[in-house]
Amino acid sequence: MEMKLLALSDIHGKESTLKSILDVAKSFEIKAISISGDITNFGGFEDLERVLKIVEDFDVPFFYVLGNCDSISLRNGIESLGICLESRCYNIFGINIIGSGGSTPTPFNTPFEISEEELISNLRRAKSTCEEVTMILTHNPPLGSIVDLTKMGIHVGSKALRDFIILSKPKIAQCGHIHEARGREMIGNTLVFNPGPAMRGYYAIVSLHDLNIEFMSLT
Repeated sequence: MEMKLLALSDIHGKESTLKSILDVAKSFEIKAISISGDITNFGGFEDLERVLKIVEDFDVPFFYVLGNCDSISLRNGIESLGICLESRCYNIFGINIIGSGGSTPTPFNTPFEISEEELISNLRRAKSTCEEVTMILTHNPPLGSIVDLTKMGIHVGSKALRDFIILSKPKIAQCGHIHEARGREMIGNTLVFNPGPAMRGYYAIVSLHDLNIEFMSLT
């Protein structure tokens, strides 16, 4: 069975834009939704719950990690609302997906920042419960050419995450965090992509079986 995924990132609490994306996505045969962090904009439990309930209304399985602008106290998600992949492996339609949220340190002292060591430790813990990993979901990008490039022309991705991807060899990895770094690239044998900030109407439709990514926008 073809698994078509709606990939989102960096919603930042923009509920009306999220609803518009989900309305458009109904025209695709979406089997699941993935969210790579910054679901709220420095929000707490109620903010996260409100956004996740909007996603839940799409009525397909969804999984997510939190971003650096989400509360670290909620890093394990909200029970019964989707699947939080923090340090966890999740199998959907025979595909194993692991995740870790937050970002490596920024100049802005945001709520959910972790070291590269903790980021990789979380992924290793998740991977230890999977026989084979097909997809990695993080907020933080790996060090790369496209997905971690800021508008200042600086690469801010994690080298440790890049190394983990090269060694683990998943088919695909989704990240976010750097709003202007929308795009895809190959890191080792892995297709890494950033769907772009949903708060600005960006999203991607991903076929996990043939690794086809369609970058979409509301405008």
